[in-house]
Amino acid sequence: MKQNLVLSLVFFVVLFVMKYVFDKSDVQSMLIYSAIGAAIFFLYRTFIRQLFYKNK
Repeated sequence: MKQNLVLSLVFFVVLFVMKYVFDKSDVQSMLIYSAIGAAIFFLYRTFIRQLFYKNK
């Protein structure tokens, strides 16, 4: 779980930097999009990925 949090934070930073480099929109929308992406990534790593491994 701790590893998933750390990876989600890294993913948030990467998304934020990519939005800054390529989009250069306002900071609030960059934070919102990066937070949504990091939340989806965290949910995938925590819950959905385990379901795939249980089925195998």
